[in-house]
Amino acid sequence: MKAKKSPTTGTLDSYPQEVIAAIDTCLAQTGELVDCEAVKRIKDVSAHSRYFTDRECVNRLAQDAVASSRPQRALQVLNIAHHFGCYLKPNHYEGVAYHLAGRSHWALIPLLVATAKHHCGRASVRLLNWNMRALVENQRYDQLDHAFEEFTNANLPPNRRTFHLLISGHVRNRNLKSAKQYVDKMAVAGFPVDPSTHAVIVAAYRSLGGDLKVQTRAFEGLRDLDGQLSTVVLNSIVQQLLDSRDEKAATRFILAFDLPGGRGRDPTGSGNTTGLVGEHSPDNMSTRNPIDPPAVKPNAATFSILLRHIAREGKLSRMFKLLDHMKQAGVHPDPSILAALIRGYLAAGRSREAISVVAVLLNARSAAVAEVFCSMMQVQPLTTLPVDVQGVPLTAHIFNALMSGLLDVMGLKAMRNILRTMHAVGISPDSHTVEILMSFLERAQGTGPRQLIRVLRSFSSPTLRPTIRHIHIILRSILRREKFMAHGCGWNTTAAKYSKKRTFNPKYPEGRILGTTEHYHPTAGLKLPRRLRLKSWFGPILQSVSQQAIQSDRATIALRLKYETLARSDMGTSQNVFRNMLAQGLHPTIHHYSTLMDGYAKMGDIRGAKQVLQDAFEAGFQPNAIMYTILVNGYGRRGKPEEAMRVFRAMIRAGIVPDVPSIDAVAHAYFAVGAYSVARRVLREMWAQVQPFPPELEHADLRTLAVTFRSYSLNPELGRRKLSVRQQRLLHWKMRAIKTEWMRFEQWNGSSPLSGGIDRHDGYPRKEE
Repeated sequence: MKAKKSPTTGTLDSYPQEVIAAIDTCLAQTGELVDCEAVKRIKDVSAHSRYFTDRECVNRLAQDAVASSRPQRALQVLNIAHHFGCYLKPNHYEGVAYHLAGRSHWALIPLLVATAKHHCGRASVRLLNWNMRALVENQRYDQLDHAFEEFTNANLPPNRRTFHLLISGHVRNRNLKSAKQYVDKMAVAGFPVDPSTHAVIVAAYRSLGGDLKVQTRAFEGLRDLDGQLSTVVLNSIVQQLLDSRDEKAATRFILAFDLPGGRGRDPTGSGNTTGLVGEHSPDNMSTRNPIDPPAVKPNAATFSILLRHIAREGKLSRMFKLLDHMKQAGVHPDPSILAALIRGYLAAGRSREAISVVAVLLNARSAAVAEVFCSMMQVQPLTTLPVDVQGVPLTAHIFNALMSGLLDVMGLKAMRNILRTMHAVGISPDSHTVEILMSFLERAQGTGPRQLIRVLRSFSSPTLRPTIRHIHIILRSILRREKFMAHGCGWNTTAAKYSKKRTFNPKYPEGRILGTTEHYHPTAGLKLPRRLRLKSWFGPILQSVSQQAIQSDRATIALRLKYETLARSDMGTSQNVFRNMLAQGLHPTIHHYSTLMDGYAKMGDIRGAKQVLQDAFEAGFQPNAIMYTILVNGYGRRGKPEEAMRVFRAMIRAGIVPDVPSIDAVAHAYFAVGAYSVARRVLREMWAQVQPFPPELEHADLRTLAVTFRSYSLNPELGRRKLSVRQQRLLHWKMRAIKTEWMRFEQWNGSSPLSGGIDRHDGYPRKEE
């Protein structure tokens, strides 16, 4: 979408202070411009009034105002110019819209378009398209149909870009029915589906999950796309494959990028592109593409996608190597690149370097603010960075990346310091900022739904509205309580089934908070009962999201599944919810399968849980530690520790590193039947898989060991590596010692000991060797 842009964009510091003061004065008052004394004074001074009477000066001033700490100044510049009799053309407003979009000020674009129609007496197709793009970015899906009608009202014919925006918006909203309707309308209007349409669809398909047919169709059309759009297509495909953790398939498409050193045809050579996403050796299919398209030029988004993926593991050497590729490709970093770099530093435990990235950007704005920031963070910043950050704007996205990592290290103090710094440089928190805070409070602090709602309401404003992701966090907090009421928590809950000394009295459904409703969107049918006070607080938030016609997403549907399986133990309804999700075109993730498995396991139906595991495997998901732990817990609740250990062994043979929950589940299985010495042995032998065993706990009781061991589960870096063959053998040796302890317990109880060795053909799905 091209628009009229000024050749150079500076800052407001180069303009007379009287001009800026007049703009700010007009922003502060609610009356007419004719009554503003500051505007009257400007009009009487020709050196100042020319900024509002000459079209090019107005255009440049408005675009520079967008880059200031108060971008709404741009609209006021246009209002003052119109008041002075400077009548601009629609293409001048298009230029301002372009700059607003470049800085993600989407909330201001509908106001700009309304201003343009008032000043010019008409709109243009481009302006109406900008308005529609802003509605999509602001998730105002309820207004898309009305925005399309504006073309008819203005006697303007919609173009292909118009229909692509509508299709993209509905796909992003997971509303495939409406998207298909606009595909049909586009064909009737004389714009048949072409490769650019497939490009738009695949770029918006991330919220639905990766679809091989959609990806292949878009990839086959690369030859017919321009360079910029072909890069968007390839970026989208790689992002979706990395989302599903399919690194081999992602590598196959990365080979199509024109990176330094060639297109990575040799998967084993040094400097090839496969090393950017993983250390594996791709199979034969991974070394060739469905077609052989022309080389696609990577952009900043390309490297940002790969950097985010690598940042999860905190492998700085690989990140620096990728940054070198980016530099050789002539790609300058943008805020998303720096945000990924910050996440990588934090994942590697390098807080000082992460803070230094923000400090350098702050210093370019205000040395005083940068100094105060470093003082609050108690860090002496680095003076050099691995990338050139000159010209990169400091955005909320960068602050969010720092905040999300430092919260686990410094707690809420980091949040306060970052918010103060954002305020000092005129950057407002966005919806993701609020999401980070709410998620931390719910996950690490155990904050309840009432306090989470208070936090969300305190941040909400006309420009910062609640989102479905905020609702998801609140519902997740409620569901955790529901699960506790229905099934309890801790080893004693299961042990109560096999011991006369322990009792567990579930408080469900008398104390339940959640219910269901026939209105499916946006909460996947979950609702708060009317009789609770919590509903009066949550109601306005839900209403705000519902008014935007936002459809349920996969995360919210996963919560509905968890509610039906864990809180209500209704597997029939759970299966219906799962099938409805598939019917909507949403692709399940491994979390949906895990939830179904957990439901069957808690009901004692281990065979049903194993069948879901097999279904997930056939759908392309490799069983992970969570799935195996569900089975271990399932057998533990049924008082079958030997079967729980058999599942644990299968997990080891699959090369999956035992994590805190899986080891805790095995110990829990033995504890439940009174084998306390075996439970202690499990913790003692497996402790080294997580952390070195503390010498001071050598003679600690079982309760102290269990509580200390569980505290390690807060470490997000655990469980990301794969077991080597040697590590698997060592673990098998330790499990034999545990088995010996269990046999002694059974003999002492007079029951038959577990017989047989390790069965290497246990029936659990695994990748072919």
